[in-house]
Amino acid sequence: MISIVLTQYEGSILGPIARVLGVIMDAIFNLCSTIGIENIGLCIILFTIAVNVILLPLTIKQQKFSKMTAVMNPELQAIAKKYKGKKDQDSMMKQNVEQQAIYEKYGVSPTAGCLPLLIQMPILFALYRVIYNIPGYVTGVKNAFMSIVNLITTQSGFVDKLLNFAEAYGLENYDYSGATTESLNRIVDLLYKFNRTDWTEFLNTFPDIAEQVQPLIDRVIHMNSFLGGINLAEAPGFIPNIAWIIPILAGLSQWYSAKLMTGTQASVSEDNPMAASMKTMNIVMPIMSVVICISLPAGVGLYWVASSVVGMVLRLCVNKYMDKLDMNEVMKKNLEKQNKKRAKKGLPPIKENANINTRKNMNKTIGEIEEEEKKKHEPPKPSSKQDSTKYYEERGIKPGSIAAKARMVKEYNEKSQKK
Repeated sequence: MISIVLTQYEGSILGPIARVLGVIMDAIFNLCSTIGIENIGLCIILFTIAVNVILLPLTIKQQKFSKMTAVMNPELQAIAKKYKGKKDQDSMMKQNVEQQAIYEKYGVSPTAGCLPLLIQMPILFALYRVIYNIPGYVTGVKNAFMSIVNLITTQSGFVDKLLNFAEAYGLENYDYSGATTESLNRIVDLLYKFNRTDWTEFLNTFPDIAEQVQPLIDRVIHMNSFLGGINLAEAPGFIPNIAWIIPILAGLSQWYSAKLMTGTQASVSEDNPMAASMKTMNIVMPIMSVVICISLPAGVGLYWVASSVVGMVLRLCVNKYMDKLDMNEVMKKNLEKQNKKRAKKGLPPIKENANINTRKNMNKTIGEIEEEEKKKHEPPKPSSKQDSTKYYEERGIKPGSIAAKARMVKEYNEKSQKK
């Protein structure tokens, strides 16, 4: 039975997506239950792996665009430099035409990198909904709470007693009478938010059913616990505690993921405004991850951490695959796709009009091209003894060391041979 929280998404795009993801989560929980493991934390991790595998084709497509951009970037930067400072309409139109020609030459679309993200966004929002309200989507978890609800509704005055708990969570305006399916679901939603202190107070509030409820409470606490003492339904909060492990891991994984992404993207000139923006984002995003995971239920934070780690592993695997690709074959396939689309529109096919530099690049792997681009950004060698100190310091070589002297002798011999 689906919890009332799910019905809030009926009629929106998130509703059907959340239901599909909920079916996956429910199947994982049932599978784990058959082998005697009833733990939501483990299910969230397995669920994250399953979803990332499902989204793998989008990840590969995004990485292909990122790698292709690394190859196109020198030509795109040359066009940007050519029209730098020219804001008139004629110049801007010419710049757009020349940039579009580059994209067509390589057989990719400027929006290719955005499309996977646009597709993933509603999926991510729906994912958070599932993680945020596990009983609404996982039948086994809801049934465990319903066993407690059935005992509560036999007690006189239970509604007023539940309202005292609901006020602490700002949920006092809902119906907890148990007269309808909706009100029963509301009780489940409330109980799912309980921590150990709440359960202790609950037993004192309902002493007549304490003996019957205790084993059921132990079961749901075990379901919701991660690493022994983290309640996945409760936010870690801003007071240091064991649950802070999750926000800290979220920040670290986000930082390393951003670093990994930066390393695989096209090199950007230091004077480009994008370079400063990327550096700022790489600092701000991990901090935001920590703050968000402190504020939201630990289960959401666990998904965040698991998603970052699984994403990084998949990205590393995809990168290794992409580095071995032959650019000639990649461009041919992309051009074939582009020409098929153009043929449907009645347009002539795009001819391969690559320049000399591009033809050289076509016979190299993407990894080799990226390595050459990195060398272009290295500082020039020193032209005098005064410059040599700065030159070696930039490379981590201590001036006056054996390594520095050996490097100077080598360069002297090379200059002598040239003369």
